[in-house]
Amino acid sequence: MHHYKFVVLIAMFLCGSSFANDEYFSCDTAKGTIKLDVNKDVLQYTLTKDRKSEFKYESKGNDFSGFKYNHYSRFQTDYFNVSFVNAGYKYTIFSNYEDENESRGVSVTNLKTKKESVYDCKSVGIDRLSDLSSKLACDKGSALGCE
Repeated sequence: MHHYKFVVLIAMFLCGSSFANDEYFSCDTAKGTIKLDVNKDVLQYTLTKDRKSEFKYESKGNDFSGFKYNHYSRFQTDYFNVSFVNAGYKYTIFSNYEDENESRGVSVTNLKTKKESVYDCKSVGIDRLSDLSSKLACDKGSALGCE
């Protein structure tokens, strides 16, 4: 009987890990909950409000193409951004620290008018954006750079 329980436990672990998703960022904003996670080898950004998906953007393949990152760091300062462009808008998920002040959220910029809207996190669930630096291409056109 113990052998059977062990086999069932291993099967549950293997099945669960094949459908696992890795969450890199989640927080609540005035527009809803934003989340950046990997599901079945696809990086996806989602905005949900009242448990309903309002917007979703997914990488184009398992190499996470379509998403880029920027990172800048110096004494008491660290900026880390993950961004993508969709339908004439640039979405930037940010996690910033400067002089003991932290800010996180998403900015949405209209690429034609350059008008930017920033949605700060009211509460943060997960912030592992920096873990994506080894998985994403660097946005060399950004002012922040790629340290």
